[in-house]
Amino acid sequence: APVTFGYSSARGTQRQSALGLAHAAPPWVSSHRSSCEAAVAVSPLSTACACLCVLGPGLCFCVGGCGNSTETRAIYMRMVDYPAALRPDRVTVIAYGALLSEPSSRLTFPSLTNFRLVRVRNVRRLFGMTHLFLTGAGVVDVATRRIAALCVEPAEGCSFVAAAFDVVLDDAQREAFCARETGYAIVEAPFHGLDAGEEAPPAGLGVLCASSSDAELPSGVEPPAGLPHVWGWARDSGLLPADVYLRHCLLAMRKLGGVAERSFLHDTTLVDRRTTLSEYLAGGARERVMAVRPPESMAERFGG
Repeated sequence: APVTFGYSSARGTQRQSALGLAHAAPPWVSSHRSSCEAAVAVSPLSTACACLCVLGPGLCFCVGGCGNSTETRAIYMRMVDYPAALRPDRVTVIAYGALLSEPSSRLTFPSLTNFRLVRVRNVRRLFGMTHLFLTGAGVVDVATRRIAALCVEPAEGCSFVAAAFDVVLDDAQREAFCARETGYAIVEAPFHGLDAGEEAPPAGLGVLCASSSDAELPSGVEPPAGLPHVWGWARDSGLLPADVYLRHCLLAMRKLGGVAERSFLHDTTLVDRRTTLSEYLAGGARERVMAVRPPESMAERFGG
C-alpha cells in the first residue's frame, strides 16, 4: 500500500505539459463543488452552481454570473490542475534534498525569500525512489542500482533538519515545480523551529514532496527501461543513491554546515532504513561520489 501522510494530501491532477507528458482529462464534475466554493471567495454572489460544468470550465456559470469571470476561471483551473498544497498564492516550501541548495531552488522559485533551517518531525528521509530525471536523461547507469533520489515517509520518532523558504506562487512556478518533482505526492506538512521543544506547536505548514506509489504516477510516466518500478523498492533491493545527485546534496549541505550537514549525514538512510548516509559514505562511496560531475547542461541544477 502507498505511504500516505496524515496531512492535507489531496493532490489533484499534476500538470505535466512542461515535460511534454499527457495527463488525464480534468475531473470537471467531481471538483466543481470546490471550484464554486472558491468562487465564493471572489464574490459572495457565487453561492450556487448551474451545473454546466460537464461542458468545461468556460461554460460554468454561478449565480450572479461571477463564476464565469476571468479571475474565477483562473481559480478553477488552478484547483483542477495543481495539487491542493500548491493552490494558495503564498506558500512555504520544505526542502530536504536538491532544493537544500538555494541556487538550485532559485531555478524554480527565482524570488523565494526567508531561506532558513527548520526541523521536520516524525518523518524519515531516505534514498527510496528512482530518480526519474537522471534515469530519463541517461546520466546514471540503471544496472548499478545507483539511481535513487531522496524522499520522505511518515516514521514515528524520526526527524531531520530541512530548509524552508517562502514563495509567492504563480502558475509558471506551479508548472515548473510539478515538472521538477514528477512522481512525488505534493502535500502539506508541519515544520518546527530548530530549537523548539518537543511539546511546542509547529511553526507552520509547508509544501513537502512525499513518498507515493507507481499507481499514483501521472499518466504517461512509467518506470525507466530496465527498472521494475519508481516506488516500492524493497529494503534488500540494493537501491543506492544516484552519485551525481548525492554529490550535489553533499555540496549544498557543506555550504549550510553545522546542524544541517550533521542531520543530512546521520538522519538520512538508504532504502534499508538502517544504513545511515554517513555509514554509506564511510564504506568507500565518498571518493567515487565526489569525483563524479554532472553534464555541463545540468551543472547549475546539480552543482551544489
